[in-house]
Amino acid sequence: MGIKTVLKKENIFSYVFDAYAVLLLLTALTLFISTYGLDGGTSERPFEFYRTFFVFFLFYALFIVLLSHTRHLLGILLLCFLSVTALLVLDYSLNDYLTIRLMLYLAFQSVMISLIAWPFDLPFPVLFACAALALQLLPPFLGENDLNPLLRSARIEELITFTVILLVSAYLQIAVKHLHALHEKAKSQIEILDATITKLTIFSQSLQNYARTAEMEAAKKERYRISREIHDISGYMFTNIIAMMDAIIATGCRNIDKTSEMCSAARSQAQEGLVETRRALHLLRKSDSEREVGMRAIYKIKKIFESTTGVRVEIESGNLDATFGDELDLVLYRIVQEGLTNALRHGHATCVRILFWIVEESVQMIILDNGTGAKKIIKGIGLAGMEERISRLGGVVRAENAPEGGFQLTVTIPLQKEQTDDTNPLG
Repeated sequence: MGIKTVLKKENIFSYVFDAYAVLLLLTALTLFISTYGLDGGTSERPFEFYRTFFVFFLFYALFIVLLSHTRHLLGILLLCFLSVTALLVLDYSLNDYLTIRLMLYLAFQSVMISLIAWPFDLPFPVLFACAALALQLLPPFLGENDLNPLLRSARIEELITFTVILLVSAYLQIAVKHLHALHEKAKSQIEILDATITKLTIFSQSLQNYARTAEMEAAKKERYRISREIHDISGYMFTNIIAMMDAIIATGCRNIDKTSEMCSAARSQAQEGLVETRRALHLLRKSDSEREVGMRAIYKIKKIFESTTGVRVEIESGNLDATFGDELDLVLYRIVQEGLTNALRHGHATCVRILFWIVEESVQMIILDNGTGAKKIIKGIGLAGMEERISRLGGVVRAENAPEGGFQLTVTIPLQKEQTDDTNPLG
């Protein structure tokens, strides 16, 4: 990985760590003032003591702020060097290992962790703790300081506590940063998944509509073909019969044998025409019966939906008739389409149950899924369109979260008797 990957910075979340670093700096400043007061505490040269601390503290705070907003490696290295130099000067006049010094080191550590990407930030706290320990031991090693004559070496328990706090704080920050990154990645994957589900449901609907349209077009073409065949049969047969009748009339029935022969031929033509016409009408009726309507159409879209989405669909038709006429069949078909689409697109369901039953001269349909349900039910275009279709037939629809989880759609439509075109069948 390149430097840009190692030192990448998340835009919004990084400001939380920036604010944390600033808070630590302000805490260190407050602790300094409360510890040393206005008279310089134990220092024999309070003016120089205060001047040294505040000047280098301001430099250190400036370096920290610049470091948190730097993207270039050379700039980061330079600011790290300047920050460590300022820290060394501040350490040289302070004995407060677990208060002021600790706050200053925690601020520097926080900014560095926010700059380094996972997993390169994992070894950083150990390296930083070792460097911080070395800096704690350095001021007494360099000799006395007249700004603070009581400068002392750190006790072993102070160094241990100092190191433990640095490590615990660092790894907590790393854990929070990593969890946030995982959360953002999950959000991104959910958005991609939602977009994929949306495309999948649109594709499934398109496939269902195409299958229904193709089927209707095929039935329409078959009707036209059969009607042309009937027309050709009847036209041919009736033309022959008329010609024979004209021939009989022209002879004046003077030749009994010839007349009898022509009448027999005409009857044979009529009989043959009747047989051919009945055959064509039988094909026409068969094409109507084979057309997917009612429950057959719903089972067909069930099969298409399952194959395209992988969602299991269970249908219980109870005492339902095979068909209720074109208008009600179409409404039930559209409701099932919309229910399946919503179960996948909004509920992310893996199983959908569709229950049909006739109750008190009404068709009742329940679409129940095992999805996430809805925190708040908002009537979108799909639900509004569904209510409009159902209300035209005098029905009602109820959308709600199911008691056992998921989403439930309940539709009740009064049965309406429709007069079909097959009341006077031929043949």
